[in-house]
Amino acid sequence: MKLSGITKYFSARNAALAMIVIILASSGGYWYLRHRTSDIQYQTKKAVRSDLRSIISATGELNPVETVDVGTQISGTIEEVYIDYNSAVKKGELIAEMDSSTQTASVQAARADLNSALADLANAKAVLANAQKKLARTRILAAKDLVAKSDLDDDEKALLVARAGADAAAASVNRCRADLAKAEITLGYTKIYSPINGVVVAKNVEKGQTVAASYETPSIAEIAKDLTQMQVEIDVDEADIGGVKEGQRVMFTVDAYPDRSFEARVTQIRLAPATTSDNVVTYTVVAKVSNEKGILLPGMTANVSLIVDERKNVVIVPNSAFRFKPVDESDIKASQEPPRNNKQNIAEIAVPAVYKLDRNKPVKVEVKKGITDGRNTEIISGVTEGEDIITGIVLEKEDK
Repeated sequence: MKLSGITKYFSARNAALAMIVIILASSGGYWYLRHRTSDIQYQTKKAVRSDLRSIISATGELNPVETVDVGTQISGTIEEVYIDYNSAVKKGELIAEMDSSTQTASVQAARADLNSALADLANAKAVLANAQKKLARTRILAAKDLVAKSDLDDDEKALLVARAGADAAAASVNRCRADLAKAEITLGYTKIYSPINGVVVAKNVEKGQTVAASYETPSIAEIAKDLTQMQVEIDVDEADIGGVKEGQRVMFTVDAYPDRSFEARVTQIRLAPATTSDNVVTYTVVAKVSNEKGILLPGMTANVSLIVDERKNVVIVPNSAFRFKPVDESDIKASQEPPRNNKQNIAEIAVPAVYKLDRNKPVKVEVKKGITDGRNTEIISGVTEGEDIITGIVLEKEDK
């Protein structure tokens, strides 16, 4: 009996020890979890005041406002070229000549044909005058019954034939004059003149080169009217074109001057699609820019920002603040104005919100957003300058 009592005593003691171990383990686990929770550190950024721009990013190409492609309307060999790249030219200035041998011969042939036609006309007029005189004499004699009626009819017919011959000769003269004028115009095409005052931006032919105008007008040179005024031809996606308006400010840079920004104004939104690729349509937007110093060159690629809207001295927060969501929802403090009932509709739940940091706890705050530049967003209400806004979390590394 004594042995049995001792056994019960040790069994009760072991059970008590086991219970103590379980309690300690539970307390340690709870402490560990609380310790891990307290290890959560939040990344924050202060709400600050700054200027903000909402922009559309695109690329474009710089070109002169007005460029004239000077060509030739005839085929032949280039005999002389009087211009070079960057040459300044005046309107009406001779810039190139073509071999004119064939055209000169055509003018001479046309002039000879005209002279022959003039001689034929003179002969026809002489025949007409003779027919008129003969008919007049025959009519006098017919009135006195000195000639037959048939002779009068023959002379009247001869007059009509002579008059028709004179008209035909006159028409032939007119045709030959037209042929001569056409030949002289073609001869004039062998001399190529500048149609405007400007600068040669491209020279497409050299002396001795043969050009053929069978299907299209060969280009001799490209002349820019005024390089002090340039335009940026911008490719804008259809998703962004609705935010572009005439008169809108445009800021752009070029690779040649990466640290310098240029300002332009939208002057035209072309209605016809510029390109369509993989069902994506782009439209051409034209912006004018001053180039008084001449540092912008035709063909440069422009990295463009079309300014849709801009704000001065507004409160902004990083966009990452709107993407932050707390890890443990139970740690979120109640907002200052809890919902009146639990039946919120979708619109109420979708109100934009950020999280402030209060005693190392996230506090949800609903805000009213303004414009964004892709990195920061304007806060119209809900957050004031200087407040710490949570943008992410950082977990402390465990000691090894």
